[in-house]
Amino acid sequence: MTRSIIAALLLALAAAADDARAQSADASKGPYAPGLADIMIMTQIRHAKLWLAGDVGNWDLADYEIDELKEGLEDVVKYFPKYKDIPVGQMIEGTIMAPIGEVEGAIKARDRARFVAAYINLAAACNTCHQSANRPFIVIQRPTGSAFPNQSFAPKRP
Repeated sequence: MTRSIIAALLLALAAAADDARAQSADASKGPYAPGLADIMIMTQIRHAKLWLAGDVGNWDLADYEIDELKEGLEDVVKYFPKYKDIPVGQMIEGTIMAPIGEVEGAIKARDRARFVAAYINLAAACNTCHQSANRPFIVIQRPTGSAFPNQSFAPKRP
């Protein structure tokens, strides 16, 4: 299962990198600007890393990841308020930001049980947003393993 997660993430990252190279190779298009899918792939990675950090009580890393996840979604709101006639910006603000606040509160409290509940609520909110955006085939869940074998998620002990 873990190998398939790693393979999927590597393929997604490779596709995003190829897209970026193709766009920057054509200077007539102007500077590279990430598309909505590019930001959402990074959001999915942050979401997974957030779980891996919080699951083992690495609150500093979890705090970093929730902040990065929130910044990425704020970029979506700013740069893609509407996408294919779907009010993505409003949907994120109305559906996702409150659950992010719950996760942030759990991290600040360093409360694993609260973190798990808030994380599950956040994943459910992501799925609600995807369904509302006519993307019900994108289903977010808690990771079942790490797709990042080159990173330790354990908290640093003094």
